[in-house]
Amino acid sequence: MSDLIQMTLYRRSTHFTHSKRRVGYDISDLVIDDSVTLARDTNFSATEFNFKLVFEKKPIVPYTGDIISFKWKKKKMFYGYVFKYGFDKNHNITVKCYAPSRYLKNEDSIVFKAGTLSERFRDVCKRAGIKAKVVAGSSHKCKAEVDDGKTYFDMIKNAISATTKATHKHYLIYDNYDTVELRKFPYKKLDIIVGDKSGLTDYDYSVDIDNTYNVVKVVKKDSKKSKNSSKTKTGEDDPKTTTIKSKSVTMPSQKQWGKLQKVVNAKKKANDAQMIQQAKNELKNRNRANKELKITCVGRTDLVPGNYVTVEIKDYKKKFKNCPILKATHHFGQDYTVELTMKVGQSWQVNGSMS
Repeated sequence: MSDLIQMTLYRRSTHFTHSKRRVGYDISDLVIDDSVTLARDTNFSATEFNFKLVFEKKPIVPYTGDIISFKWKKKKMFYGYVFKYGFDKNHNITVKCYAPSRYLKNEDSIVFKAGTLSERFRDVCKRAGIKAKVVAGSSHKCKAEVDDGKTYFDMIKNAISATTKATHKHYLIYDNYDTVELRKFPYKKLDIIVGDKSGLTDYDYSVDIDNTYNVVKVVKKDSKKSKNSSKTKTGEDDPKTTTIKSKSVTMPSQKQWGKLQKVVNAKKKANDAQMIQQAKNELKNRNRANKELKITCVGRTDLVPGNYVTVEIKDYKKKFKNCPILKATHHFGQDYTVELTMKVGQSWQVNGSMS
């Protein structure tokens, strides 16, 4: 395995061990075949790396906080920190690591001035103490806001959602070895076709309407103050003084799917025509089925979240073009494979969400 795998352990500090800081150990020959997995996704969570080592008489134990560097065929694949280690009944050392973006789970309270997504991304990464790079940013200014007791991931997610809503451009957070990057989504088109005749070993294609709507009602609430209203009931609507005005738009798919309705609040000072247009805009992305494709295929290091690829399943005479990868789990070993979760069509472009 050492001809394929290069894995190095670095002691991060001398706080819990007697080792010298940054002393390195080549643990490539200790790695158990088929135990190495690397999982990434687009759902604002850190890259996870798992592996097992042979427990020797004088074992090299990766302690919590230690640094792990992993290369596959000399290509840098993972850099991160040990968050869990243990020993199993087979006398193996089991290790779980996370990439630097794990520190974006830290919570903080910040008052943000109006600023771009790029600025907020750099700001929170600096506070988290991790290296950051803006590969694709935006000039759109997000509104000033107060984030109290939220994770850095949530703060970035809010900025991405606001930017996507205003610009219709999508972004993702990506662990590129030791640097956390802000990238556009989709990121890169791969000029390959994955198919049941070319590396595809398993697949599962599904279509659902669980989060689909074909009727959108835009409502505007008007609460008139009553002379006898009590101050203790502020925040509650009085049925006697509250009226609701609404405008709805219905799509023909209701004939097949039944009525699937969503209610949204009207924009401030919106007239009837603007309320109808708001409903139509909501339906552009909501009135469609969600199509998801899960596949297992021969491993390639560029099959990662953000990239997109064409998948062909000849058994069903299906060809899915330019499917963005949402999640990828690589299984390294003599038989290198990868499990992918992908979106089919454009239904993934819903309210800035890629999940």
